[in-house]
Formats: sequence, structure tokens, C-alpha cells
Amino acid sequence: MSYLEKPAPGRLLLDDTVPLSAVIEASQNLQSHTEYIVRVQRGVSAENSWQVIRRYSDFDVLNSSLMVCGISLPLPPKKLIGNMDREFIAERQRGLQAFLDSITQHPMLSSSLTVKKFLDPNNYSANYTGPEVI
Repeated sequence: MSYLEKPAPGRLLLDDTVPLSAVIEASQNLQSHTEYIVRVQRGVSAENSWQVIRRYSDFDVLNSSLMVCGISLPLPPKKLIGNMDREFIAERQRGLQAFLDSITQHPMLSSSLTVKKFLDPNNYSANYTGPEVI
């Protein structure tokens, strides 16, 4: 779509040339898992920011998708016992933030559809109709 075209109904016109940043603001423990609240921002304007809530398993799926393409990033390991411990969650959150930083600071990864769907599901999952590409 050229920049002069109007978006189809139900689609937002997004400027993908503006970089995304993602910061894990907090975590919340539920009965059986932890959710991480991620603040995503496009550019410098605070009005272009939103939150997504992701579990460790969501990060793992993203990492697996990137690994299929030959990209290996530092994702903290899984832990079956003691994974609700406060210290462990804080350490994992730091590792997940490093993982996000690696993605958002890489020009090709940050602009990939897989990453965009992970960070901006409302605009890339619901409205996207093309083929899946990384």
C-alpha cells in the first residue's frame, strides 16, 4: 500500500519505519503461572504506547519461531520446580528483558511480522491477511 492510499475498513495505517521499544513493567503471579506486563512504544510519543501481557510460554514460542529461521537469542531457561519464587521471577524478568532488547535493537528482527504480532497483536494479528513471514 502506498502512503497515499487509505487503509481498508477495519485496518489501521501504521508507520512501521518508527522503531518499537518494549519494557517489562511488572509481573503478576496467578495460580499456576506468572504473567509479564510489557509496555510497548512506537517512537518517542507516549500516546503511541500500549501494554501486552505475556507468559513465559509466549516468549518461548516467539523464540522457537525465530530459531526456525536460524536466529538464536538468549532466552532464560525453563524451570519446573520453584518457578513461582520471587527471586526466580525477578531474575527471569531480567532475562526476558534482555531477550526483548536483543529483538527490538535488531533492525530486521524488530520489523519482522512474528515480532510485530507478539508486541502489537491488535494491529498485526486481527487485521493481517497476508502470508506468514519472519
